[in-house]
Amino acid sequence: MIKKPIIISLIILLTISAGVVLVAYRANNELQQTVTEQFNSQQLTLSRKIAQDIRTHFEFLETALSTYAGHGFADSPERASQYYYRILRDWQVLILGMFSNLLDEELLASSPEIKTLTELGLSFPWDEFLNFYQARTTGTSFFSRTIKPESGPYANTYVMFIAMRGLRGMGAPIDAESNIAESSGLTFFVVDAMEIARRYSTGVVSGKTGYPWVLDGKGRFMYHVEDDFSGKDSFSVREQRNPDISYEKINTLTREKILAGMEGTDWYISGWHWDEISRMKKLLAYSPVIFLPEEQYYYEANIWSVGLTAPEAEVYGLIQPVIIRQWTVAGLFLFIAISGLLTLYIISLRWNKSLTQKVMDKTAHLTRSQELLRKEKEKVELSMNSLMKTQKKLVESERFAAIGEAAAHLSHEIKNPLMLMAGFANQVSRSLPEDDSNQEKLRVIADEAKRLEKMLIQVRDFTRPQQPRKKTGQINEIIRETYKLVQSELDMTGVKFKLNLDPDLPSIKLDKSQMKQVLINLLKNAWEAMPGGGTLSVTTRSEEDGIKVIIEDTGVGIPQDKMKKIFSPFFTTKDKGTGLGLAVIYRIIQEHNGNVNVTSIVGQGTTFTCFLPLN
Repeated sequence: MIKKPIIISLIILLTISAGVVLVAYRANNELQQTVTEQFNSQQLTLSRKIAQDIRTHFEFLETALSTYAGHGFADSPERASQYYYRILRDWQVLILGMFSNLLDEELLASSPEIKTLTELGLSFPWDEFLNFYQARTTGTSFFSRTIKPESGPYANTYVMFIAMRGLRGMGAPIDAESNIAESSGLTFFVVDAMEIARRYSTGVVSGKTGYPWVLDGKGRFMYHVEDDFSGKDSFSVREQRNPDISYEKINTLTREKILAGMEGTDWYISGWHWDEISRMKKLLAYSPVIFLPEEQYYYEANIWSVGLTAPEAEVYGLIQPVIIRQWTVAGLFLFIAISGLLTLYIISLRWNKSLTQKVMDKTAHLTRSQELLRKEKEKVELSMNSLMKTQKKLVESERFAAIGEAAAHLSHEIKNPLMLMAGFANQVSRSLPEDDSNQEKLRVIADEAKRLEKMLIQVRDFTRPQQPRKKTGQINEIIRETYKLVQSELDMTGVKFKLNLDPDLPSIKLDKSQMKQVLINLLKNAWEAMPGGGTLSVTTRSEEDGIKVIIEDTGVGIPQDKMKKIFSPFFTTKDKGTGLGLAVIYRIIQEHNGNVNVTSIVGQGTTFTCFLPLN
C-alpha cells in the first residue's frame, strides 16, 4: 500500500513540473507575441514609407500641373506642353495636354501631340470630374480612378488623370467660387499608376522574404512582386492561384479596413509564398495613400493602400534558438528540483515518526488548554455583561425611585394648592367685567397653574413607565397619522414639512401609541427650534437588520457642550421646558431594543436618528 507521504511527494513533484512547464510555455508565448508585435511594427514603418513616397510623387505632379496650367494658357500652349513633357516623362507622365473648353473632345495642345485621347484608347472621365467640380473644392486638383486603356500603347497598364480647371489668358487655376460658364479651359496629366507604385515598392523586403503590394481604390494590384498579379483584382486572383484555401479573412480585411483608408497590422491565411504552394499564416501591415484630405472629399474617396506581408513561420524561425535554450534551462531546473525533493524526502523519513508523535502530543495539550481558556473567557464575559446590566438597572431604579418619591411628595404638596389657585382665579375672573384690567393677570395665574399641573403629571408618568405593547405595524403609517395630528399647529409656525418615506419599508413589532409620543416630541422640538421658519423633514430608510427614522430641521442647533446631557431627565435648553421629552424618547426607543442618536451644528440644524431592529 502506498503511504500518504509518498502520494504527497508525487503531488508536489507533479505540481512543480506543471508550474515549470506552464511558466516556460507562457514565456514562449510572450516572446512570440513580442517578436510578432516588433516585426509588425517594422512592417508598418516600411508600408508608411512607401505610402508617403507615392503620395509625395503625386504632390509633385499636382504642383507641376498647377505651374503648367498657368504657363500653358498664358503663353503658347504647344511650346509649354512640349517643355513640361520633357521634364515630367521621367515622373511617369505619359501625356499632358489642355482642353480649350470643358466637355470638349478635341485637345487644344498636348505632348506627345495628338488631337483626341481616343487615339490612345482613352477618354477623359468627365462624369467623375464634374462630381469633383460641383463640390467646388477650392485649390484642389482632380485625381481620377485608375483606368485601363481599351487599346493603344498603354493598354497593358492602368493610368490616372490629374486635372485642373483654368482660365484662358490667366496664369493661375480657376478658383472654386467661379461659375462653370466662366471656365474656358482644363489642363491634365495622364500618369502610369502601376509604374509609380512599382517605382517605390521594388526592392523593399520585409524580414527575409516578405514583400510589399499596392492596391488601388477598387482592390486591384497596382504592384505585386509576381508580375502575373499586377493589374488583377486581388479578390479573385488569389483564389485562382490556390483555390483550396479560404481567403475570407484577407478579403474581409481588405473591404472593411484596407480599402476604407485605415492603417494597422493583422494576419491572414494565404495559399502560397513565392514558389511554395501551401496553407500558411502571414503577418500583414497596411497603410493608406490618400489623395485628398478627408475634409475635401467630393465623392467616394479615391484611396490606395500599401501592404507588407511575410510568413509567420519565418518570423518565429528567428527566435527558434532562444526557445530551445529556454526549454533546456526549464528542463535542467526541473531535474534539479526533482533530485532535491527526493533527497529531502529520504532524509525526512528517518525522523518523521517521532516528530509527528511529539507534534500530536503538543497539539492535543494546546487544544485542551485553548478550550479551557475559551470557556473561562466566555464565563467572564457573561458575568461582566450581566454585572453591567444589573448595575445599570440598579442605578436607574435608584434614580427613578428617588425621582418618584420627590414627584409623589411634590404632587401631594403642590397639586391641591395649584388646583385651588386655578379655581379661585377662574371664579374671580367670572365675577369681573371682561374689560377689567385684572382679567389678564387672572388668566396668567390659571395658565401657569395648569402648566405646573401638567409637569407634575409628566414627572409621574416618567417615574412609572409602562411596558410597550408591541404589535406588528408599519412605521410609515404611524408617521402619516402623527403628521395629521400636528399639521394644524405646524402650519401656523411657517415651517415647511417634507416626507421622504421608503415605500418598501418592512413591518416591525412596536407600540403604536409610544411611537406616536416619540414622533410628536421630536417634531415639536424641531419646529420650536425654528422660530423664524425653516424646513422640517422626516425620512425612513431600510437597513440590513432594521429601519431608521431620521428627523432633520434647519433650526438654531444645539451647542456641543450640551449634547451629552440632552437625554438626561430634567435637562432642557428651553425657558419653559420640563426636560423630560427627550428622556422619555430615549427610554421608549431603548425598550424597543433600538437606539437614538443626535448630530447638530449650531446655526445649521439638528438631526435625530432612531434605529428600530427587525427582531
